[in-house]
Amino acid sequence: MMRFKQTFLAWPVVTLTSLVLLSACGEGQVGAGSPLNREAEAPSSYLAPPSARALRASAEGPVLSGVAAPGSRVRLATPEGEVRLTEADDQGAWSIPLGPIDAPRIFGLSMLIGERTVQAEGYQLVLPDGRLVLLRAGAGAVVVQGAAEQGIAAFDFDEEGGAVISGAAPPEAILSVRIDGRTVSTSGRADAEGRFSLPFGAPVPPGPHQIRVQGESLDLSAEVDATPANAPEEGAIRAVRTRHGLRVDWLTPGGGLQSTLLLD
Repeated sequence: MMRFKQTFLAWPVVTLTSLVLLSACGEGQVGAGSPLNREAEAPSSYLAPPSARALRASAEGPVLSGVAAPGSRVRLATPEGEVRLTEADDQGAWSIPLGPIDAPRIFGLSMLIGERTVQAEGYQLVLPDGRLVLLRAGAGAVVVQGAAEQGIAAFDFDEEGGAVISGAAPPEAILSVRIDGRTVSTSGRADAEGRFSLPFGAPVPPGPHQIRVQGESLDLSAEVDATPANAPEEGAIRAVRTRHGLRVDWLTPGGGLQSTLLLD
């Protein structure tokens, strides 16, 4: 199986299936901001990782912007080894032109402070329609730009049946999940911005399913297909339009394969 080049820093391997096992024990709730990279745990040396916040259209193509440590060098890299660098201003703001985007692309984001490199959470997925999506290995995708105000935005799964449903709901809403009419043994809460990411309490069988996310005065539904895919034959991702939405099969930093269905 193809591996990412060293331009992408490796994380510990975290699979969706491992989240299924954790959630079955009551420990599997993963919020939209849960870090996968635990570098620099000591409070005295902790630096908040950089993040991408917006995608702006320009005549030369989209421009990605976000925040990082003030004065740090911000690095954006593709799996193929293309690197773009810029410097965050004294407020921590940065922006990088991406050039023409005519197909889905993913980027690794990091910042350099002296000899130290701090990796951002996940991969930044940029779509030609202007959507910006944070892909997270072993967790649910976050649609940073281009999501509906409320709704199920994404369904992530792996070949072993681990699955996470994510989207937007009223802030702090308590939520439960049903699949094909059965209550899944997991529940959780949307964060202060209304984003939720809920792992399923048991493996999801391959094939089509009906998902419902319910809460007080809230009833969201979506059709998904959890049929596993083979690894991309070329590159790090494969994007295919399905009747449910755009499906992106992508290689995780640990060499596994995760599928993200971005629901219409």
